[in-house]
Amino acid sequence: MESSPSVWESRIDAARRGDRDAIDELFHGLRAYFHRRAEQQLDAHLSVKVSPSDIVQETFLRAFEGIAGFKGSTRGELIAWLQGILRHRLQNANRRFRGTDKRDLAREQPERSSGSWNIDGAPAKVETPSRVLMAHEELQRLEAVLRSLPPRQELAIRLRNELHLSFDEVAQALDCTEEAAQKLWARAVKRLATKLNTSGGAT
Repeated sequence: MESSPSVWESRIDAARRGDRDAIDELFHGLRAYFHRRAEQQLDAHLSVKVSPSDIVQETFLRAFEGIAGFKGSTRGELIAWLQGILRHRLQNANRRFRGTDKRDLAREQPERSSGSWNIDGAPAKVETPSRVLMAHEELQRLEAVLRSLPPRQELAIRLRNELHLSFDEVAQALDCTEEAAQKLWARAVKRLATKLNTSGGAT
């Protein structure tokens, strides 16, 4: 899906009017992002009972049912609305499974995808094993450092760099002013670079 605000606004308007294709396109473009958010926010003791994919599926199902009543018109407002639904689904999952039997979490821990940073394109052909391993390790290191940032800083980078939102839209998603969003993102990028340099020099 194109990332220009006008295209998103057009799709959101069509989705509110019941256009299934527009709804599918909106959710498809945000699925990977919300899967990462669900992974981050899902309590460790719940990860053996419910998967991030299930939580995201429930989130989008509730969003589909309520999209006609969505009052926003921009990407930022849509993401903020979906984040509220996601948070609700996570709370429900926690209540649903609280107090259930405790099992060996290490043995039952599901595998999770390691790559989450948005890299343009993919190799046209298979690289040598050593180069593939190096690229994979770099991606893992970047993701680990990104996740170590304070939550709002991490979210600012993901919204701006992964979803390519404008600062106005980032501000809507974070419920702050555009100036505050710009400053938050700048601090986050600076902190990310510092941590990457530090972790890189330590290895």
